[in-house]
Amino acid sequence: MLRAELLINRSRDADPMNSRLLTLASAFLLVASAAHAEPLFLVRNEAALSRTTALPQLGQAVVLDSKEISTHFGVDWSNEYVQRDNANEALTLDGETVHVDWGLRYGVASGVEVGINVPLLLTGGGVLDGLIEDWHNAFGLSNGGRELVARNQYHYQYIRNGVTVLNVQNGTNSLGDVELNTGVAVTSALAVRALVKLPTGSESKLTGGNSGGAIWLDFDPFEDSNRWFGFISGGVSYNEKSEVISGQQKQLVELAGFGVGYRVVRRVALMAQLYGHTKLYRDSEINALSRPGGQFVFGGRIGVAPRLSLDLGVQEDVSINSSPDFGIHFGLNYH
Repeated sequence: MLRAELLINRSRDADPMNSRLLTLASAFLLVASAAHAEPLFLVRNEAALSRTTALPQLGQAVVLDSKEISTHFGVDWSNEYVQRDNANEALTLDGETVHVDWGLRYGVASGVEVGINVPLLLTGGGVLDGLIEDWHNAFGLSNGGRELVARNQYHYQYIRNGVTVLNVQNGTNSLGDVELNTGVAVTSALAVRALVKLPTGSESKLTGGNSGGAIWLDFDPFEDSNRWFGFISGGVSYNEKSEVISGQQKQLVELAGFGVGYRVVRRVALMAQLYGHTKLYRDSEINALSRPGGQFVFGGRIGVAPRLSLDLGVQEDVSINSSPDFGIHFGLNYH
């Protein structure tokens, strides 16, 4: 900011043409220097069994100034399929979710902000099964047995020691768990953040329904870069016991993530990020319950107006079966 102001001031006594050029260059520096303030993909684990846990959207290292507003409208379209059994357990996770998320952040004072996220979940059999099978076949990847069952069905079931612990066969269109959040700037590149997850969803419909909270740090390692931006984050989440596989739910979960973006030109950036968390359930030999979760997202961002950008990303699971094996992310951001 100071560099840009000096350029403008020095240009006042220069040739008019040079003055205009310096003003344009200064404006570009202002835009470029703000690039590090951008979050990357505002995503999380979209697995149905992860909704018992408050998993925040990571990577917002810069806290808003007083009276500043930032809004986000996101759509995450994900598909998951798991069918595993052993001597004591049988698990089926087969369904599709369109998660529509609206978020608002507001600076209440210098370096302090509050916000809200309101999710709408549309769950059912979906239409992506055939596309995913073709994608896997084209790249020689395993379909994990999804090609052996009927396409586009919705079925979540867990049987343990002969007892049916979970059995949901009907999708829904309903509100998920609303989140209230806050952020406080520690430095210009480090923020401490927290959220409270309200039980506005439904346990019986697998859209949440239990309270929880999380606290974490977001750090921007590219604060001084004009082209690179990104984040390193880490924190913990603690949650009320849910009716969904309650006997095995882990109430305390650790989480972390990192991401990097590169501005190819002023309004076009390439981005990639990784989000991981410790396992959400215990006492199981089925990897969908016993493994940590990991989601890798890659794609890009296009600036459609000075403060408005459009994100498009593809999500894959890096910890097999503990996250949806395929997802598409759309995001519209106003900063």
